[in-house]
Amino acid sequence: MAWKRAAEIALVCCVAACPIAISGEDRIATDRFRARSLTYPYHEGAIWAMPGEKIPLAVTAPATRLHRIDAPNGGLVATGPNKWTWEAPVKPGLYSLKVKTPAGDTLADFSAFVMVPSKAVTDGVLNRYDIGEYPETPLKGNPIYVPPKGFIEVTRQNEDTKVSPNLRIKEFLAKQKGDYPKYLVLDERLVFLLEAIGAHLKPLGWDAGDIFVMSGYRTPYYNKQLDDTKYSLHQWGRASDIFLDKDDNGRMDDFNKDRVISKEDAVALAEVLEVLAKTPELRSFIGGIGIYGPTSAHGPFVHVDTRPGRARW
Repeated sequence: MAWKRAAEIALVCCVAACPIAISGEDRIATDRFRARSLTYPYHEGAIWAMPGEKIPLAVTAPATRLHRIDAPNGGLVATGPNKWTWEAPVKPGLYSLKVKTPAGDTLADFSAFVMVPSKAVTDGVLNRYDIGEYPETPLKGNPIYVPPKGFIEVTRQNEDTKVSPNLRIKEFLAKQKGDYPKYLVLDERLVFLLEAIGAHLKPLGWDAGDIFVMSGYRTPYYNKQLDDTKYSLHQWGRASDIFLDKDDNGRMDDFNKDRVISKEDAVALAEVLEVLAKTPELRSFIGGIGIYGPTSAHGPFVHVDTRPGRARW
């Protein structure tokens, strides 16, 4: 069994070195949409911005293949061949960004969430939704623990918006009680990472559509209810507790194929993440990995986060 697991993980490592192809009539595999520092290997997703924020956008294509971006809202300024700056609208909400190839095919169809500034939070509440209070002092002065500048507003109308080909915004909402609108913070790199993990699981029989986000964002209010650590990265949208659920039964699959659902399935998934954490593609994305066994309330799962340093438990 050990040699089989090692061979499977090695296969994942090999796949991790290969780019994900983009298909289509006028799509070249190397032509990819880029927002800020992320180059997306998929054509459907989302970004978020503060009101009026200027976001650098690009397409990784030669200057001879001029693409265009359709951005009906906000301001769009070309800064070079296949390079733009998009100024987000000042009104929070959901907006469209579509990248077109020279022939007019859609290279990327992305949603843009303009966030509600955190100054709108009063006494720990935003539009009747409990946020709570973020720690006043960042942990050890680390800037990743600075309170967020804004919150993504999730409504009944936009909760099914895709943030990647296999993930929707509602999957990352805190599990706390409360009516719509709801609010969350989400690291774009975490979404990118989860989608990439799914792509690299394909040789093992799973993909990103099988990843169940057991716990994504947690408001400080909800995090306190769970009695979790004061500086849990879930509060900054940088962490997810996940398991694989291809049969949609709400529990971890038999990932190590020993015909028993146990902590060892979480261990096997964590082993895959360890391999990916050593690849040039994802080593800057995977910071923390935690393994959890089953309880009476839940099955086994793995915590993964995008902290800049290494942490294991």
